[in-house]
Order: sequence, then C-alpha cells, then structure tokens
Amino acid sequence: MYGCRNLKSISNKSKCTLLIAMFGTAIISLHLQYVFSKDQKQCTGEPQTIKPNVRKKFYDVLISGYMRTGSTLTGTILGGRNDSFYIYEPFRKSFMWNYWHGNDTVCRSDRLDCRTVDPRQAVESNFLSNKNDKMSACSLVMAIQILRNIYDCQFNDFERTVFQRITAKRGGPSWSQARSCIKSKENSTVCLQKYIPRNCQNATHRVTKVLRMSTDLLADILLERENLKVIHLFRDPRAIINSRFQAKWFPINTEKQVIEDAKALCKKMLFDFKEGQKLLKRFPNRFKVVYYEDLSKNTFNKSKELFKYLGMDLDERKFPRLLTVFRDSKNRTERKKNPAFWWRKSLKWEILQKIDLVCKGVYTELGYKFLKKVEEYQNLSFSTVDIPKEYLIA
Repeated sequence: MYGCRNLKSISNKSKCTLLIAMFGTAIISLHLQYVFSKDQKQCTGEPQTIKPNVRKKFYDVLISGYMRTGSTLTGTILGGRNDSFYIYEPFRKSFMWNYWHGNDTVCRSDRLDCRTVDPRQAVESNFLSNKNDKMSACSLVMAIQILRNIYDCQFNDFERTVFQRITAKRGGPSWSQARSCIKSKENSTVCLQKYIPRNCQNATHRVTKVLRMSTDLLADILLERENLKVIHLFRDPRAIINSRFQAKWFPINTEKQVIEDAKALCKKMLFDFKEGQKLLKRFPNRFKVVYYEDLSKNTFNKSKELFKYLGMDLDERKFPRLLTVFRDSKNRTERKKNPAFWWRKSLKWEILQKIDLVCKGVYTELGYKFLKKVEEYQNLSFSTVDIPKEYLIA
C-alpha cells in the first residue's frame, strides 16, 4: 500500500489496486480450503498430522551424601561418562572434616561439635580443623556461589577455592586433557584455563559430588535451576563407620572415636532424611533418594535406570568404563562382589551394639534392621535392610 500511495499516474494506481485485490482473494481462498480440509478430516475421522515435541531435556546432577557412603561409585557412574563434566568434592579444600548445617551452623563430620556462624563470613575457627589441616576459609554464601559457578561453567577463582590434584585425578574423561597438561607443567593455572571452561560448556551434563551440606540447603539451588536433579545417597551407618575406621586417612582410631563418629553421622542422616522428605514433596521429579545397598547390587543395570532418570544417553559408547568394570564380575574379589555388606565380617559385635544405641532413629526411618543375636550378624544371608519400594532404583 505504501507503494500505491506514492504512484503518480492513475493507470499505475489502478494496476496496483487490481494486484492487491487479486492477492487478497488468493489468500482468502487458500485459507478457506485449509479450513474446509481440516473440518472434513475431523468429520471423517482421518488422522491429522501433528508435529511432535521432540525436545529432550538433559539434566545436570548434584550427588549428595556422606564420606564412605558410595558417593565415589556414584560419581564414577554419572561423572565418568564421556558426555559429563565432573567436579569431585568442590568443598573438600575448604571444609575437609566439616559441613554446613542449615543457614547458620557449621558442624564436624566426625564428632558432635557444631557452632553458630554468619553465613556471609568465612569460617576460620580452629575447632573446625585438625592442627595439620591447611584450610582455605569459605563462607556458606561463597559455597553456594561456587556451585552456581560450576553449573554456569565459570572458573575464575576456581584454583584458589576448589582445585586440588585430586579434583583432576577423580574428574573422569572431562579432565583427561587437563591431567596431561598438569603433569607436564609446573603451573596448573594455564592448564585449567585452557581446557576446563571449554570442556564444561561442551558437556551435556555437569555433575558435582557435594558431601558437606545438609539437604535443606539444596532447596534454593533446585529452585534456581530447573535443569538440576539431586541424588541423595544413604547407606547403613554401620557400614559407613566400619569403612571410615578402616580408612587410614579418616580421623577415628579408637572405640570412643567410633562412637562419637556414629553420633555425629546418625544425627546428620536423620536430619537429612526428614528434610529430604520436604524436598521430595516440593521437587518430586528432581530429588531422588538412592540406597547404596540397592545401587551396589547389579550396578550396571541400576546405572542405566539412573541414566534414564537424568535424561542421559543410553548409548554404551558414552560410558565405556562402566561397561568394562561392572558388567564383567567373574574376577572380582568376594569383598568387591558384596561391598554393601562386607562390614559384617570386620566390625566387632561389641562395637556394633554400641552403634545401635545411638543410631536407632536412623534404622527406624530408613529401614535398617537391628541384629539381636551374634548369629544373625554372622549369617550374611540374613538381610540387614528393607528398602522402601519408593526408594528402589527400579
């Protein structure tokens, strides 16, 4: 129409008006044909072609749990894929033996010792660290920001706050280039800047293993990130404590320390379970409870079920290590064949009874069984857990 208004000759105006009328008639005709055809298909029952929504949603993952609870196995399964970028324990450097409990408390992992803190202030109190620990101070606000940065692939302050050699060692395929680079160079900064942001951005899934936060603190990050799912791990506290006791690096060496560790662990597990129930109601499709006893049995097939839950590709070329390690179990030792219940061959019966007294609340809530007689304890065919059906992987 703009062109017609600027034509000077009547003849040209007439031609333009005629063309517009013809064009308009053609559009109306086509529209009527479409409507008639659509109505006819509806009347005759002829199927209509509807373009399906083929968009597949991929999720990032936060693995929550406790030291010696199967978190390394879960990290290997989910973070060891070729399409995942994996950060192993981002708060290990700043909070080796401690964890954030709610918005204003920091507690020890190995004993009942908690202090009220300002979430904005870096925690430097000596009670939180062993004398030989060299802690990099970190506040709760800073910790939450570190998680945000990881999922956003921002690593500006990563070397100071998070990175350790073990970060690269346990990082899976996503760290292979950086590992090689770090071995050949004295300065790791160049290697991190060269490979890590790019590998994170190119990954389909970003996975973190977070052992130093109570479950209530995960609500905010779940609200912020719709493409994030949390897997919280539980394991029989007797198995966890036995594993810690046998680990030379964990700070428990005496029976008294074992019981103190049991008190701290079971208090946190009970709190996490109750807060986790709230998360299950708020985020029924994005917060999942997994028992190590379930995952360690038929691990390969259970892993594939977790892949489905997280929108991960089931192409076995994406997880070759899982394929080779967990499918062929012919040459595995008895301990590796039965990792969830091996503790029953090494934990003393006398210590077990003392652990039962401080952990009975966890047993009741999570379905773990009291062993009333030493004969039951020694009989490995006697199950020590009834996992609620809603928590079974498949």
